Amino acid sequence: MKSGEKVVLTVLLVVLIVALGAILLTRDWADSPRRLHVDTMHSMHKDQLVDTRALETAQQLAPLAITHWEQEFAQEALRLADHSVDLAFAAALEDAKENPPAETAETRDLTKRLLDLEGRVSAETAKVAQLTAQLGKAAANHKDALQEDLELVNAQLALDQDELDDAHQDLTRAGGDKRALIQQQLDQHEASQAHAAKAAGSANPESSPEASHSKSLVTQTQAILSLQAKASLLEQARQNALDRAAKDSSEHEALEKQLNDEKSQQKVVRTRATGSANASSATTAAGSTANPLGAKGEPISQVVFLKHLGVDQKNIAAYDKRMQDEQALAAVYTNWLALAAARRKALIHGVLLCVLWIVLIALFIFVANSAVQRFLSDLSLDRRQMHAIRAVILFAVEAIGLILILLVVFGIPNNFATIAALAGAGITVAMKDFIVGFFGWFILMGPNGIKPGDWVEINGVGGEVLSVGLLHTVILETGSWSDAGHPTGRKVTFVNSFAIEGHYFNFSTSGQWLWDEIEVQVPGGQDPYKVAEAIQKIAADETGANGKTAEQEWERATSGDAKKSFSAVPSMSVRPAGSGVDVHVRYLTRANERHEVRARLYREVVALLHSANVPETVAVKPPTSI
Repeated sequence: MKSGEKVVLTVLLVVLIVALGAILLTRDWADSPRRLHVDTMHSMHKDQLVDTRALETAQQLAPLAITHWEQEFAQEALRLADHSVDLAFAAALEDAKENPPAETAETRDLTKRLLDLEGRVSAETAKVAQLTAQLGKAAANHKDALQEDLELVNAQLALDQDELDDAHQDLTRAGGDKRALIQQQLDQHEASQAHAAKAAGSANPESSPEASHSKSLVTQTQAILSLQAKASLLEQARQNALDRAAKDSSEHEALEKQLNDEKSQQKVVRTRATGSANASSATTAAGSTANPLGAKGEPISQVVFLKHLGVDQKNIAAYDKRMQDEQALAAVYTNWLALAAARRKALIHGVLLCVLWIVLIALFIFVANSAVQRFLSDLSLDRRQMHAIRAVILFAVEAIGLILILLVVFGIPNNFATIAALAGAGITVAMKDFIVGFFGWFILMGPNGIKPGDWVEINGVGGEVLSVGLLHTVILETGSWSDAGHPTGRKVTFVNSFAIEGHYFNFSTSGQWLWDEIEVQVPGGQDPYKVAEAIQKIAADETGANGKTAEQEWERATSGDAKKSFSAVPSMSVRPAGSGVDVHVRYLTRANERHEVRARLYREVVALLHSANVPETVAVKPPTSI
């Protein structure tokens, strides 16, 4: 390893260690938003006179209801929690009215000021009414004065009313008006409840992974995690409902015990009141009284005392109703928890099915790879060609398997058709040469294609075909297509797209035939026809068999409508020359036998020229190929 690489590696390791240490030191920060929210809500509820957490919890859980059954549970929880909170507010208002807070020096002064202002406002209101009535009955010359007095009293009334409202606020902040504090909380509660109902109406449960109809691995895993979080919240809400029910039960028992004590006091009062008519003065001397004592120890009337007992009895009934609501709310959360657990089990089953499909697809890829390799090993193909075919097929199998696994993991996209079309267009543009070359292979392997051993010409390059692969065709180049037996030694590779986009010449379609020609010069004064006929007869005898075979192949290569008779008989022409006559004989031969046939013809022509019937002055010119 080079020194520079060591430095880079050392720096990366140091950064990694520092990052891990920082993560460990700040691991509590990850949960800080949730803890801040919990602390804030706890502080808010601690300062409230009426506990509204039952309804707030139900409102927070309502948007998590996805299925129809869950929505029924959420609506029932909202109804019970709202009823319980309403009972709590009603009981708190009655309690604040029945048991006002103890006075302090500050609240005593504020109360005195408040009573004084209320008296002034009442008197000014009466004065406004009086002046308004006088103004309606007064004569025209007195109306201006009355109107001025009325405006002055109205201005003073508005000033005193504002001061009275401020005094009310001061008394409320000082804790001297518990009922006003509860009323403020009730107003805030109703406003937040209306806002929560509006927000719940705009919530979209379809965005939750639990509402998705996809059976993919990712979606079902997300739904399981969502259900786990929901179950945790439901369990906490259920436990809170049970705790509130237990608290209400203890308060109910305490109030009931207090009520029983107060009722026993009422019996004493009744006994004393009944016996007061016949009682002696000794009873009075004993210090007994016919009136019960109030909360502050001062005597109260029996009517007030009975009304107080009635309020306590209503509070006990309210505690009973609230306990029933909280217990019913806990039962709703219990049923909701059971439904969430059942849905979670169904999703876990779906995840296991996805895992099974992934394993089956992986096994399919493995078995398909083995089958393809075994099948190709049984074919008698060139090693390089077999390797190319195997690579393409294995790549296709693995690509299909990977696509299927991705569909199982992520599911089918909503706009799958559009994605497939765009992907297909992109692949077509990016792999145009590959696709055209691959399909060109099918054309080249067809009845009008080429095969190894054919003599072809492609894009101006002629030679013998060595191999036709899936993507490329390889030929052994020759200088000219007629020089098949004389290769240049170079291999030329073409992409198979030439079979679709261009053209190629195959000289082996009906046999590798070509026309060749020899030329003999006869001096003047000699009979050229005799020599020409003799040479023609020699060519016909030498190429007669090949000519018949060529005629048959040409006739088979043509269709029935275009069939015509072909002639492979050697032809002869006599042309005048400067010092004699040139005899040209054209004959048919195979391309790979051209040089051998020409050599035999020359030997026979030389033998003919040396015979007794032909003059020795006849000259043979070099051959000319066609």
